[in-house]
Amino acid sequence: MSRSRKILKLKEESPSKYQSIDLDKLVMYAISKLDEMDAELSVENIIVATYKIFPKKFSLIGYPEFPDNSRIEKALWRSKGKRRGWLEGKTSHAFALTEKGRLIASRAKALLSGELLSKRSTLSQGRRKERIIAEVIQSTAFKKFLGKKGDSVSEFEVCYVLQGTLDSPKQTLRENLTLMQRIAEEVGQQPVTDFLTFLQRRFSYFLNN
Repeated sequence: MSRSRKILKLKEESPSKYQSIDLDKLVMYAISKLDEMDAELSVENIIVATYKIFPKKFSLIGYPEFPDNSRIEKALWRSKGKRRGWLEGKTSHAFALTEKGRLIASRAKALLSGELLSKRSTLSQGRRKERIIAEVIQSTAFKKFLGKKGDSVSEFEVCYVLQGTLDSPKQTLRENLTLMQRIAEEVGQQPVTDFLTFLQRRFSYFLNN
């Protein structure tokens, strides 16, 4: 089967799972699906794949059978900017996923599968706390901290731990950090508590700027 036919056969995700996820993350997930099938990451392929997987989010108003090219292209433009750096390449040529982009796509995949919490999650408070701590433990930044490589943790990785991006308001990141610290103490996860304290001190210039 040709790659173009494989793209056309991509299945829609359950709308209830992707309605609460922001557009840019969904586009990155669609790009990762193209990457998995070794398809060219052209604008055309990305538009088709994104629309096939998330039609309720990326269709033209009044014409649900057609993709909203502009909405997808704007997401691409935001994702390849200097602040984010999720994508490399030019619109006139094929894109390429960066390491940051793969992390974002992985986050979107986890949200879609229910492994991570979205803001509209209705999971019990106990389970919600477990998920939040599990996400911190699985992060690259936490693994670097345990491996005595905390100095190599980047601002992007900090934002990822705090469930945000480089574009997120600093107040939101600080509030998420405070919440995670409280949860870590409540569930008795001392390594996570130590890690979050490290982030608070090490990146105070960034979180309070």
